[in-house]
Amino acid sequence: MWTYVLFNIKSNLKRKENLILVVLFIICEIALLFILNTKSFTESPYQTSLGISIASVSQKNDPKLYQEFMDEVNLIRQTIDKGEQDGKDKNWKSYCEYKVKVSVLEAQWYMVTSNMPNDSYFEHADVIEELRKEYGLPDLSQYEKLIVQKSNDINLYFCSMQQARYFDYLLKHDLTPITYSYVDASSVSLQIARYILPVVLPLLVGLLLFQQRERRAKTEKTILTISGVKKKYVRWNLISDVLFVLLVVFLPILVYMIVLVPFKGVSNLIYPVLYYKPGFTGFHYWDTQGLDHIELVASGLTNMSVNQFTTPGMELMPLWQCTLFVAFGLVLSTIFYVLLITVLSKLMKNKYLSLLVFLVVLGLCSFASPLGNMQKINTFNPMSYRDFGMNLLGTSYFGYFAGIIIIGLYSVILYLVSKWCAKKVRV
Repeated sequence: MWTYVLFNIKSNLKRKENLILVVLFIICEIALLFILNTKSFTESPYQTSLGISIASVSQKNDPKLYQEFMDEVNLIRQTIDKGEQDGKDKNWKSYCEYKVKVSVLEAQWYMVTSNMPNDSYFEHADVIEELRKEYGLPDLSQYEKLIVQKSNDINLYFCSMQQARYFDYLLKHDLTPITYSYVDASSVSLQIARYILPVVLPLLVGLLLFQQRERRAKTEKTILTISGVKKKYVRWNLISDVLFVLLVVFLPILVYMIVLVPFKGVSNLIYPVLYYKPGFTGFHYWDTQGLDHIELVASGLTNMSVNQFTTPGMELMPLWQCTLFVAFGLVLSTIFYVLLITVLSKLMKNKYLSLLVFLVVLGLCSFASPLGNMQKINTFNPMSYRDFGMNLLGTSYFGYFAGIIIIGLYSVILYLVSKWCAKKVRV
């Protein structure tokens, strides 16, 4: 089997048309990395503090306590001014410490000013309390009696809680804040996976493999007459085609990683990435308002929306784990695309028609499921999962786990159809 697989991969690599496509693909990647690297110098790696609102506080309840509270608020404001200046001056260790302190105080204050029960609504409240003690911060709950009107809005708590944990992670792992477009040996694969491959991967599969029917026609008639080979033939072709595409996609990425190691190292492999946990662990549909008219704000390598900042489901994951999960999704997507073009090429005599149908089907599915689409029917749309980085990091309303299951099921169905084609459809 492996002799046949290697033969197919070598023959694909030798074709002039394929070599041209591979070169164009690599040129696009290098251009993207250059643009991202340039862009990262103009992006801000830090967020503006939300601040602590004193609108609900009154001195009538206890003037002395109110004065103590205002002294604390003034100190917090001074800390914010200094911290923002540290960010501008790139004193990152001092900046991260400031962000932890201010975010912990903000999160604590939102718990104090909310009338929601802490034990059931405030995730990671125990972590916030531990950080408050660890960094020697005041207990703002002592000023609760000053509050004249509590609020039901707890969304800002989640934003502050996430930022406190995020910057505490950076500080304790001695990591420098990075921007959304940052490129190094650790992040290059994720950047390519989310900027290029969602569009280019199906195009690559279609263009690299649409001539397979014509090339294999001469050998299939002989191979399919050999006893015991016919049942394995579909599997052999699938393995060789998938490996060929993955070689074209992942080998350049591996080269980029090796080339970038001497410049920036691989310390950012443990960099924290915020991902949407409910969509990662189960069939969770993020049923909330659309993203179409909401500004996306970068938090490190995660492009956060206002919705995500105020969602309790966001958790931290090391970059190396995120990269592996996205890579697994890409492999599964590649299998799906290869099987789809294989089935179409078997069912249609004209190779150009099969390629056209392949691209039109995927294009229409992509058009039906844009970034801000909320229709639940698109849970079954395979192109809702064209960017597994988007699904994993929560920028999509459709979760990572659902994508793995849906794309996996489509791949199984297409594999069974391709086996039927090998039996019923003439070469």
